[in-house]
Amino acid sequence: MIRLLTFILITAVLVGCTVWFADNPGTMTVVWLGYRFDGSIGMVALALLALTTVLVLCWRGWTIIANSPGWIGRLLGSRRRKKGQQALTMGLLELASGDVRQALKHTRAVDRYLEDDTLTRLLTAQAAELDGNNDAAKRQFEAMLEKPDSAFFGLRGLLQLSLKTNDRQDALDYAERAHRLRPRNPAVIVTLFDLLLTSKRWDRALSLLIDAQKAEVFNEKELTRRRALLITAKAEDAIASGENAEAVKLLRKALNAADDFTGAAVLLAGLYRDLKQESKARDVIIQSWRTTPSAALGAIYMDTLSGDPLAQVKSVEKLVATNPDHVESQIIMAEAALLADLWGMARSNLEKAMTRKTEARHYRLLADLELREKQDGAKARDLLVKASHANPDPDWRCGACGAETDRWVVSCPSCHSFGSVEWRSPLRVHQDPQSTASDAGKLSSADDNQNRAAIGQDATIIDNSNDDDAPKTDRTQKGTEPAV
Repeated sequence: MIRLLTFILITAVLVGCTVWFADNPGTMTVVWLGYRFDGSIGMVALALLALTTVLVLCWRGWTIIANSPGWIGRLLGSRRRKKGQQALTMGLLELASGDVRQALKHTRAVDRYLEDDTLTRLLTAQAAELDGNNDAAKRQFEAMLEKPDSAFFGLRGLLQLSLKTNDRQDALDYAERAHRLRPRNPAVIVTLFDLLLTSKRWDRALSLLIDAQKAEVFNEKELTRRRALLITAKAEDAIASGENAEAVKLLRKALNAADDFTGAAVLLAGLYRDLKQESKARDVIIQSWRTTPSAALGAIYMDTLSGDPLAQVKSVEKLVATNPDHVESQIIMAEAALLADLWGMARSNLEKAMTRKTEARHYRLLADLELREKQDGAKARDLLVKASHANPDPDWRCGACGAETDRWVVSCPSCHSFGSVEWRSPLRVHQDPQSTASDAGKLSSADDNQNRAAIGQDATIIDNSNDDDAPKTDRTQKGTEPAV
């Protein structure tokens, strides 16, 4: 509509001007270089308009001719970029298929058609790495460090090469440099964190958790767990150096960060016990028992008790009152009652514990009870035989490799996994003497699940006893918890 109105307006103006010139023709005389020209004003205006149009067309033509090299260059450059991108795509596809020779062939095409050599170096380095030529790949990645735009990718490549050759020191240096360039890159943060753990640089790892939190690499629960583990690792070093006061301070800080951290509680309670500060050790255990009871804490608690067995029972009752329904509370209560010759109390607590899951230690305690209360050696021997076939006792065990340790440590002595050692039972596979292939499906019945957490499959029972308090309906599905 606006265009139509504009056209009508312009047409009206032209028509008006024409009519005006027709009504007022006038005359104009021009004398120039001895020539005389006589004409009307309208003819002169028309000539000037025609001359202006010719000049505009000439200028437009000259502009097109002058800019034609750039236009042609852009057209040719677009075609070169298209060919280069196609060669780059084919090179990456050949790398994915494992054909290094064809990938290098496309690399040369990328170098010919694309001016930026970053893509060429990256593709060449990846092809060389896939071909096993780490030296050539390293040279290409190092060349990428010369340009700010490609420096990060060069460092990432050098980092991966260092990890591949197990050069941890160089890998740590490359990871630090890559982190400085991109402090919120999740992959770099995770790799750098693992390298810092390997080199036992606990303080630097703690500061890195701040960047991990900003980058949302770990959730809040995992951040708290890792922070508590790092503080406990520092406490371990302090204990090894004889700096007990510093160790106590660090362990309390770790427990403040994660009050359900059994490892820190065991270390702190054991340290207080060794320092002959039994009351403080018991306070730590009572505090931790509310959330995470364990036989390791119970053993330290029993070591700190003195006096006659009945007085010890009273002290154990104080501990058990904080979490009376937990199986570990029933076990430690049975142990204390057995030492005090309170046979009924010991038996009732053992029966409560065995309704959830039977372990070797349950049968051993029952055998001790039968021998001491009734002097029934035959029954005690039968119970010890059952203990040898029952679910194994929980112990400090690595969740990554399954190795046992005699005490809690921050890093597994076997596989060096950080924070993977927890108080747990092993995953055990054995043959059920009362089952056959025909009735394997009956192993998951409600009656069998009352006595053991297992998965029945072709007459094989897989015992998984990580969680003593797990509901009976969930025990057959519960696996080991992932390590931090």
